[in-house]
Amino acid sequence: MHSFSLRNRLIVIATLVLATALGVVGVALDAANYRGAVSSLQARMESYVYLVLAAMDVEPSGRFRVDDDLADPRLTQPGSGILVEVQGRHQRWRSPSSLGLQLPESPPSEAGSVTFTEPASQAGYFLLRFGIGWQLPDESIEPFTVSVRVAADELAGETRAFRLGLWRALFAAGAILLLAQIVILVAVFRPLGRVARDVARIETGQSPRLEGRYPRELEPLARNVNRLLETEKTNQERIRNALDSLAHSLKTPLAVIQAGLPLHGDPAGSMQHAVDEMSRLIATRLERAGSSARRTLAEPVPVAPQLRRIVASLQKVHSQKMIRCDENIDESLVFCGEKRDLLELTGNLLDNAFKYGRSRVRVSGGVVEDGAERTSTRPGLWLTVEDDGPGIDESQWERLLQRGVRGDERVEGHGLGLAIVSELVSAYGGTMDIGHSELGGARVSVSIPAT
Repeated sequence: MHSFSLRNRLIVIATLVLATALGVVGVALDAANYRGAVSSLQARMESYVYLVLAAMDVEPSGRFRVDDDLADPRLTQPGSGILVEVQGRHQRWRSPSSLGLQLPESPPSEAGSVTFTEPASQAGYFLLRFGIGWQLPDESIEPFTVSVRVAADELAGETRAFRLGLWRALFAAGAILLLAQIVILVAVFRPLGRVARDVARIETGQSPRLEGRYPRELEPLARNVNRLLETEKTNQERIRNALDSLAHSLKTPLAVIQAGLPLHGDPAGSMQHAVDEMSRLIATRLERAGSSARRTLAEPVPVAPQLRRIVASLQKVHSQKMIRCDENIDESLVFCGEKRDLLELTGNLLDNAFKYGRSRVRVSGGVVEDGAERTSTRPGLWLTVEDDGPGIDESQWERLLQRGVRGDERVEGHGLGLAIVSELVSAYGGTMDIGHSELGGARVSVSIPAT
């Protein structure tokens, strides 16, 4: 089964969030509209109180009468849903609209008090009780209670119409927003789909790398995929070269073994030495072949400590020369690659310098100053190794970068050092340069760019 795509997940999540948000908004607006309608109804019910009081006349005895010609015809229309009742100590009056209805008895209210209650169900009434004190000619106060009842279904009709329009509008808005989100997500994820298709083309051999322009957010992904592809191709070439080096290095020991086969003299010693040499070469070349599968995004390796280890070892090996090595390396300088690659690169350069130098070697290094580090998280570096030896003739500079070519046949070696360095530098997208040193000998410089 195919996993749920990221785009579909976002669409589902966006739909749920949108539905929840619009639902909350709808409920809040509906509740606000209801409270506003209730407040408006209460104000309207108070106007009915004043309307009845305007039509009311109280006799000195405390008895009263209400003019039947009320300004609002709904008060005189039975079944209108608006009922008014005036309650005194001696009598009770009800509006003609309450004809045929049984209204519950309610206790009188104190003068000046106003109470408003909402119905418990749609079958009930909103009730407003207004207590007043009427001053008689003898300056006595006659209490009256005016009660206004409005059927709940009247307000329900108003809120129902608003609610229906509200949910229709929210549903339409939700559909538009959901459609817009789908369009946006499709447009945003289209480049990812193009990357997936381009990777599939690479897998099927139709394309060697990711081509074309991608959005800024996907450019690092495309760049790193291309680097990984180039690294894989380079690693395969390095493995082939390592095996070629192994075969080339075994030629001489095999020749010695072949020469020792005839039964004259005692070939055992030379044959044993040749076998030991073959074993050493096999172990060395196979280790190099295994280490050639470098990681593109390896952890940065401090350069200065590794250089000091190599220099200390070479000074012991070439102790008879009493070579002094000057170091000019920033302690913060790092190599963004495999540690084995750094050791092999610097080891070969320094080994050649110690072999051909007379008394002095100088190694310098720093960060590549090409502007790339300002936008890169993995800085580049440059290294220069110089010696005071005989130097290298300018005509030999290109030739020495070829595998198996040696600068001086009198010095022991296989002629692979500079070629291996050149391969390593090329694998990291760098450059290598051979020249004359101020010390009088050779100068070999390598530069690896920032990534």
